[in-house]
Amino acid sequence: MRRQILLPIAALFLLALVSSCKKSDSSAPVTPPPTQTGTQLDLLRDSVYLYSKEVYLWHEVIPSYAVFNPRQYTGSTDLAAAQNVMAAIRTLQPQDNKHSYSFVTTQAGSDAIQTGGNTDYGFFIKSASLDKSAPYDSVYWYVEYVYKNAPAGVAGVQRGWYISKINNTAITNDNASVALLNDVFFGSGSSAAFTFTKPDGSTANINLSKGSYTANSVLYTDVITEGAKKTGYMVFNQFFGTNSQTELNNAFTDFAAKGINELVVDLRYNHGGSTETQNLLANLIAPSAASGKTMYTYVFNDSLVAGKFPLLKRKPGFGNVSFQAAINTVNYAKAGNVALSRVFFIVTGETASASELLINNLRPYMDVKLVGDTTYGKPVGFFPISLFNYAIYPISFKTVNSAGSAEYYDGFVPDKVAPDGVNRNWGDKEEPSLAAALKYISTGSFRVSAAADEQNQRLLSIQKQFEPLNSRLYEQKFTGMYVNHVR
Repeated sequence: MRRQILLPIAALFLLALVSSCKKSDSSAPVTPPPTQTGTQLDLLRDSVYLYSKEVYLWHEVIPSYAVFNPRQYTGSTDLAAAQNVMAAIRTLQPQDNKHSYSFVTTQAGSDAIQTGGNTDYGFFIKSASLDKSAPYDSVYWYVEYVYKNAPAGVAGVQRGWYISKINNTAITNDNASVALLNDVFFGSGSSAAFTFTKPDGSTANINLSKGSYTANSVLYTDVITEGAKKTGYMVFNQFFGTNSQTELNNAFTDFAAKGINELVVDLRYNHGGSTETQNLLANLIAPSAASGKTMYTYVFNDSLVAGKFPLLKRKPGFGNVSFQAAINTVNYAKAGNVALSRVFFIVTGETASASELLINNLRPYMDVKLVGDTTYGKPVGFFPISLFNYAIYPISFKTVNSAGSAEYYDGFVPDKVAPDGVNRNWGDKEEPSLAAALKYISTGSFRVSAAADEQNQRLLSIQKQFEPLNSRLYEQKFTGMYVNHVR
């Protein structure tokens, strides 16, 4: 959705107009709603259906208004009802149904996805066991990451600590603990008393209150020098908008000044975000020879490509956009002064969407090595559409790189399998995934002893067994990539 004129989608979040004029394909009109009247909830449910029918990448699977009947879907709130309409649409497409790609959120929630603005404790956790002999008796909720300007960051909470108590209640891996964690992190309460256990066995009692802050997307940077190798290491947690772009430019300016000749980008918890920010990071990493060549192309449904989207055209900024592939192709334009022939990415099952787009876009132009676990698998994205006080995100495009790669719904398999050393802080050279990347950089091989490899495989297998437990918290996190400019 790009043209010579750049208009931010974020600026288009105005009150939606509900329309009965709609196309289901390039020729046949959709049966309109029976009436243009109704409550705001009725119009919201109609709008979720109608806009999705127009922009959904797989729009042909959505039946007529009369058959679908969006007003049949109810919920405890207007938001819940709208989410149930979108859930019903997801069930019509296997990939969307499997991963719950498309969603509805509040306008405030949509804004936070793009800006990094949050009101919470400012850290996230995952369950893991590092005891290979008795894994189920030693499950802890480790701190994955902390935002530096958030309440937890200001209080000194560190990755690698685990929560041993909340409000003096012991935290384990049972259902009661998961319920308490969900309530404390995502419920209406505004404060809690945490007891953390550090890697050395000491504890820290910290009272935290939820607060407003802007998340930093670059969580950590360092330059690791071993002989002639100067490796830039960056933990990049989400593709926000302009704030992320500033952080990335600063990080790569520092890398260039320090003369790095290798790069490890840690995307292990990066669920995606802005494709515009992905474009910048790709340009910072790619070799100069890629400039002017295709990075990727957006692919939309046939009605959008044909210019038949009457409802969307009524929204500010969409009247003169084009969805044709030729206009929606992004080319490389090398940025910064870091010169590389290869790049290492640390990845996990949480590495999704814009992160996978970055990997896919760079592969035709340089040596890309993946360390960790198979990525999430999300080669599709959306542009948000504002409806009343809400925003809908129906899947509306897929991306294709210069080599034609597009269908990576099963994710990318790593070149070297390694567990997530969540008990170690960022930059710890003994952390399994970073250690594997550094070993390849120094020796040209991922090879380790059979015993060490078996140990890593077992630890990863143990961690995978706790994924269902983690998913009960991960469902609260945004996963996706969005276009925030149109052409």
